[in-house]
Amino acid sequence: MSDPQNRSIHDLIQRQLALRALVAQDPRYPLEAYLFVCEAVDYTCEKLDGRRDIRGPELVDGLCDLAAERFGFLAATVLERWGITHTDDFGEIVFRLVGIGLLGKSPRDSKTDFEDLFDLRQALQKRCQIDTDI
Repeated sequence: MSDPQNRSIHDLIQRQLALRALVAQDPRYPLEAYLFVCEAVDYTCEKLDGRRDIRGPELVDGLCDLAAERFGFLAATVLERWGITHTDDFGEIVFRLVGIGLLGKSPRDSKTDFEDLFDLRQALQKRCQIDTDI
């Protein structure tokens, strides 16, 4: 019988190795961007009551929420530093993760689901606005 803790450590190591190979193959996005998107998938699923089949626009919304929550006013700057400047970039990352088996997809899912959904910088800034009407 295998130890579940050893299995999860093994899975984490395998995921890290796969992600590092992905970054080495195409360095457009750093490792942190891929890790953030993986985390944002879980965050978004939890936000949607545990639903695992999420659409591109729902995921982008969750990615923006998590970025604003995690990085505040610097969210757009952090994502830009990682090469993420448009919603299309999220689609590129997601489908690269699908390609190496770290994320799944349904037949109806497409990279076009992420294309030009909205101005990313503006959406992040809007999420971080302070209400001055107190």
